[in-house]
Amino acid sequence: MDKDFEEQNIKPKVGRRLTRDELFKIVFEAEILNKNIAESYAEYLRREEELKNTNEIQFIEKYIKGISDNIDLIKSEIKGNMENWELQRIGNVERALLIISTYEVLKEELATEIIVNEAVELAKEYGEVKSHEFINGVLAKIIKKNR
Repeated sequence: MDKDFEEQNIKPKVGRRLTRDELFKIVFEAEILNKNIAESYAEYLRREEELKNTNEIQFIEKYIKGISDNIDLIKSEIKGNMENWELQRIGNVERALLIISTYEVLKEELATEIIVNEAVELAKEYGEVKSHEFINGVLAKIIKKNR
């Protein structure tokens, strides 16, 4: 059977991985609807039925503020590290993941292996077949330039 159609073993999402997944959904929605990320987060909170724990809320809010405050820098960095692509022409999944992970590379004290792994795992789950390779390649250039 073609491996693209085989059932994948996806790790259960708990803790920070689950929180990062929720953050991805917020940024993805903002990109799809061409909205401010903070506005998408406010709408997310209104629709979310289950309350998150304090650590999850703090993580998401820190990232929403950081991304919002640095969105021009983040998008400029992404644009400068893509060859033969324009930011608005890439998929919404890829763009949202690159925004989050580029923010982490530029502004957070987090191991680059964690940043890349989390982005690649989300790309495998939500993106196209080769999304994870594209994300990995762009992030490698951003990391090399900034770390």
